[in-house]
Amino acid sequence: MTRRIVSEPAYVLHARAYRETSAIIDLLTLQHGRVSVVARGARRSSRGGGQPHPFGRLLVGCAGRGQLLTLTGFDALSHRWLTGDALYAGLYLNELLLRLLRDDDPHPGVFDGYEATLDGLATPGDPEPVLRRFERLLLKESGYEVTFDIDVQSGEPLIATRHYRFVPEVGFQEVTEAVDERLVFAGSTLLTIAADDYADAGVRRAAKHIMRRALAPHLGDKPIGSRALYRRDIA
Repeated sequence: MTRRIVSEPAYVLHARAYRETSAIIDLLTLQHGRVSVVARGARRSSRGGGQPHPFGRLLVGCAGRGQLLTLTGFDALSHRWLTGDALYAGLYLNELLLRLLRDDDPHPGVFDGYEATLDGLATPGDPEPVLRRFERLLLKESGYEVTFDIDVQSGEPLIATRHYRFVPEVGFQEVTEAVDERLVFAGSTLLTIAADDYADAGVRRAAKHIMRRALAPHLGDKPIGSRALYRRDIA
């Protein structure tokens, strides 16, 4: 049975050459989640007009049988010209989505959050707070939410003057004895992250470290390739 998707909001996550003139494109769509399509003849155009570009909102149509569909058309509704750290951050976002989302598993909240994150990256400023907020959203939408204001052992709210150890896939537990300090954070820091306040450099460092540890079990053993492109360590 032929599957058809018509006028679907989408973003390009990744594209790779396919045969002589075509491309396989991984899309993030609003109602269908991650979808892979073949753009036939996309690389034939010397101006690149036959292939949709990353970071711009599209309306796409595609059809076919099985998991790999054929792109039947697209309209570019907008584009964001990301440069410097913002560009590397955008590539990092796309790689996270490719690694964490399954095909045909819709997450409208992730789509909306991704769009808002791109808008944030296109605005001058530090990209780190924008990335941390999206990482938290992606983990939550994927079923791996990190709760920054609750002690998972007692079920009680964190106390600012105490210290807590982060256990990936579990949460934060109050420290009662000496442990690896790299995994221990002040309650005040965690509560600040819970409030999405990244004004302090120490809070940003802690949030980045926690997000890396939280994401690692779900990304597999392959390193995040986009991190190697950064001018500075932002993800």
